[in-house]
Order: sequence, then structure tokens, then C-alpha cells
Amino acid sequence: MNVLIVHKSPITSASGTGIFNVLHSVLSPFYTVQFITLGSLATQPWTASCALLILPSLGTSPVLLSLSKPVNEIIQEYISIGGRMLGLGLGASLLLHRPTRDLLHLWDPRSGTAIVPETPRDVLLPSSIRLQLPTGALLSGLRPAAVSFEVACAAREVIRGHWDEPIGTTAGVQVPVGSGCAAFWGISPDDIEEVPNMRAFLRYALTSLGLTLPEETSNEPLNPLPIIPTSPAREETCHGDNLAKAWPPPAESSGKTGIIKDIADTFHFHIVTPELGARLVAEARESTDAPHHATNDIPRLVLILPPGVLPSRELTPRFDVEKYFAALEEARGDQASAPNSWGLGEALLYGEAVTSTQTMLESITVIQEHTFPDIPPCPDRLSRLIPACRERRGSNIWLSPEGCLQFSALIRAPLGTFPAPRLVFVQYLAGLAVIHACRDKRVLGDDHGARVKLKWPNDIYVELPGGETKKVGGILVNTSFSGGNVDIVVGCGINVCTPAPVTSLSLLSSPGQSLDAETVLALVLTKFEQLWNTFVHGRGGWAPFEDAYLDAWMHSDQLVTVMTIDPPRPVRIVGITHDHGLLRTIPERTGWSKGWRHGAEDEYIDLQPDGNSFDIMAGLIKAKR
Repeated sequence: MNVLIVHKSPITSASGTGIFNVLHSVLSPFYTVQFITLGSLATQPWTASCALLILPSLGTSPVLLSLSKPVNEIIQEYISIGGRMLGLGLGASLLLHRPTRDLLHLWDPRSGTAIVPETPRDVLLPSSIRLQLPTGALLSGLRPAAVSFEVACAAREVIRGHWDEPIGTTAGVQVPVGSGCAAFWGISPDDIEEVPNMRAFLRYALTSLGLTLPEETSNEPLNPLPIIPTSPAREETCHGDNLAKAWPPPAESSGKTGIIKDIADTFHFHIVTPELGARLVAEARESTDAPHHATNDIPRLVLILPPGVLPSRELTPRFDVEKYFAALEEARGDQASAPNSWGLGEALLYGEAVTSTQTMLESITVIQEHTFPDIPPCPDRLSRLIPACRERRGSNIWLSPEGCLQFSALIRAPLGTFPAPRLVFVQYLAGLAVIHACRDKRVLGDDHGARVKLKWPNDIYVELPGGETKKVGGILVNTSFSGGNVDIVVGCGINVCTPAPVTSLSLLSSPGQSLDAETVLALVLTKFEQLWNTFVHGRGGWAPFEDAYLDAWMHSDQLVTVMTIDPPRPVRIVGITHDHGLLRTIPERTGWSKGWRHGAEDEYIDLQPDGNSFDIMAGLIKAKR
């Protein structure tokens, strides 16, 4: 579900906007925070996927409350049937009659009350005042906006907050509107990232409006947790022995074996017993000096267990490694690896909290060289895999609730395996592998799995009962070239059985059926390996996959508007080009056009997956920001 912030003009860099950053940190991963313009409120179908509409009154760009009648009617309808609105830095007047001017207002027919937002006045106020919430809690350091509240009428169930100065002054109200509700708080959203207790206030305001928030993460480890290389019990799995030969015996107290640096990271290797490994993980988890953001000078711990020993749940509490390998063996069946050969997913690097599964795999060759030296550089085999529960990039943290699967896989292939332009198809193969896994009887089966669809180019959606579509995952593929090889890092995130309000695959499962990330991961990798082998054998040809992909995606014959050409043009989607993996569309006929020929090559409009964004709500293909 989306939390939409109304703004009078498009925002070109949402991540640099304070209100976006704070709301994202409070709501992620349960809700997606986006900006929406006043004009888009009237033209885009935003209401179906909107959990909350936020109207901020920012000092530099106040929200315009003199709205057109269509916009006012859409907002009114949205809230009346169960929607929610939050006004920040806005006051409100509750009237027993509708205003005569064209002002944004909400009408509650049950009480006959009109709620009219009020913009701030140009009045100097104290920099901060203590706020008393309706729960009785007191929050200091919040900045008041110069707004007033007029709540003279007998509206139903009005909830109020108060300022300490002047004593008892109304600071905010929450009022029912039809089946929904609206809240307006006179708390300034300016410099929101620097305001003490703003997160605490927002958590109250959002939960009181009915949103379900993830737990506070203040006690979550901010530093990366140890990486644990592991693999099935096999004769060639002797990474502990290799390390023992490479360095002197470790000190008994720490188990430290050696330190290796590459361009991006410093890795501290430890040969450990299960007991020592559990202690090191506990120490990393309980560290009190974790910085506010991850940096490359933080050592990455790599815990090496004895050969053939899989980590216990004490070491990997959010991922059952033994269950995963059992599921992988079952899924592979007669696809099992021959001696001295490694199959997809058989070499596993597990990290509960990492900087990024993508960037770790892009620079983690040093770990493989010292922990899985037996893995040959086969073009049809995965050499490394990292599933993770939390990722960090820069100052941003992605927290995965229980039941969310995040992983990245690395394939190294010689440059001559297939033509380089065909690399674009790898993201399509990864998406197709997810669909095939979902349709496996061990996940959703054919009937329910058919409701899992691909959104071009790299998103995974589910069609819920009633026809509503929701995103449950995404795919990211990065490539790099060196030494005559191409390294392909396939990153994927899938909501397998996450709790509400996050949409997950489990919403499609049969009663009594239990989905788990370990089985889904094993099946996705197995299906991907089958597709990859066919892809390599066919020198990167797309033809063997076309029918299955068109069956799996949600766009066949879809009418959309391409906004990246001038003028924008309505087109119909017909497929994927076989040469460069572009989205092929045919302009929609709006009348007899001179020289127009159905299917003529020069009448196609082909779109690259990189640089274009598919707005499925609005039916638009736009330039990616």
C-alpha cells in the first residue's frame, strides 16, 4: 500500500526531502512512500492502493487548499469509503455547514460536520513546545505551526491533542468522516529530520489513523552481522582445512584466522566451533558502539565452521539452513551435481544484516577464494549466494519483516558464452524462475500460482481475489566484466509470508498451507538453473522462453501511454524483441494514418528496460527518475 504526500509540483529527488526520509524510515517496509501532485489527484487512479493521504504545509511550498471541484470530490469519496488523511502543519475548523467557497473540505454526513483545513499564519511562535497526546504522553521539542483549531460544533468522536503553551491550546484533532477519518496537527513539518520526538509523534499519528507500523528498530544491529559460508556435506567441501593451511592456528579465545582486504571491504576470517560462532554472533548483535551508518572500515566477520557442519538456528535464527539444503536437494532431484561440480545454491553465504547482498557479491570474490576454492568457474553454475534479512545502502536501512526473502546470486560466465547484448534477458529469466517456483505444488501450485504475474521489466505482482494487483517482489541484475568473464549478480526480494499489511504470496495459499522462505529460495534457484542452462545452450536466444514469459506477465495487448516520446502516444504492448530484449509496442490507431501498416517494422515503438518506468496504476510508461 502507498502513503502519498501531496505536493503542488513534481518532486525530482524524493530521497533528499526530509518529510519523505522520516516517513520512509517509520513506515518501511510495510508501506511505500511517494509524492503525488495536485494535478495527479484528479487524473491518476491513486485511491485503490492508497493507505493514507498526507497534506503537509511546508514553509517553502505550502499545499494549496483552494482545489478544483473534481479533486475535492475525489478526496471526499476516498475518505468517506474508508480512506485516511493526515494534515501536518495545518489547523482545522469544524463547521455545521459546508463552506461556500471552493476550499478543500471534508463532509461527514452522519454528524453534518464540515472539516475545513486552515493554513499557517505569518506569526512568530516559540521554537518548540511540549505536546500532550490524547494518550497522555508528553513529547518535548516539537515545533508548533501558526494555525488555529475551531472545534465548537458537536462533531462525533473528536480526538484532540494539546500544547503546554498556552495551557490547553488545541494542537491537533482527529475526526471521523463517513467510514474513514482525517487528522490535522499544527506541528510544523519544516526541518522535520532535525526535530526531536518527531518520529515518536508520527508513530502515534499514523497508528491512531489505523496504519500498522513495523516495530521500532533502535535495538536492531546497525553494523553488518557475520557472514557464514556453508554448503552440503561433500568431500570437496574443505574450506576450513584450506584456511587452516593458509594461516597459523588461531588464538583459542577468538578463533581469528586472518584478515584480508579488497578494494571495498576488510574481512576478518574465523575458524570456529558452533559454540564459538554463536558467541561471536551474539557479541556482534549486542554491540553498543554501532555507528549510525555502515562504512567500509567496519570489518566483515566471516565465520568458518568445520567441514560438513551446517550452522544451527542459534547462528541463523531467521533462516533454517538445514531445511534449505534439504529443499534444494529435493527440488533438484536428478539435477543433482556430479562430483567436482557445483549446482545453483549449493555454495551459500548467509548474512542476517549486510550492507547489500548486491554489492557484497560484486566485491566478495575474496571470500569465495578462501572458503569455496573448489568451485570451478563454470558458466552454468552459481558460484556464490547470499540471502539476508536486512540490507543497508548508505544511510538507508531495508528491514525485512519475518517471512521476507532477500537474496543475491552470482554467476560467472566466459564472454563468449553468448552475445553480450543478450545479458538483458537474464532479468527476464529470473522473473520467470520466480513464476515457475510459485506454480510448483510445494509453493502455490498451478491454480493459485497463476495469480503471480510479472510487471515489466523486473517486478513481481499478485492478483488478489477481487482483481486487485499488489507488488510482492522485485529483481535487480548488475553485470561487470573482467579477465574475459562477465559476472552477473541477480538480486531478488520476495514477500513470501510476511504479516499484514505487507502483501505476500501467502495470501494466495490454500487454507492450512504454510509457505517458507527456505523452500521458495530452493525452488527459485532450481528453476533458474534449468532456464539458465537452456539459455546458455541456445547462445542467449529468447525464442525458447517467449511463450512462457508472455503467459507469466500482465501486459499482453495492454493499452498504455508512452510519455518518453513527443508527443506522448497510446500504444499496445505485443511482446519482447528477440535481439535486445526491448518492450515491443505498436501505436494505437486513432484513425487512418498515411503510410500506416499494421505490424510494419518502422511502426514499432521499442522501449528499453533501463531508463523507463512502468506506472501500472496510471497506465503510463515514463522516464525513470
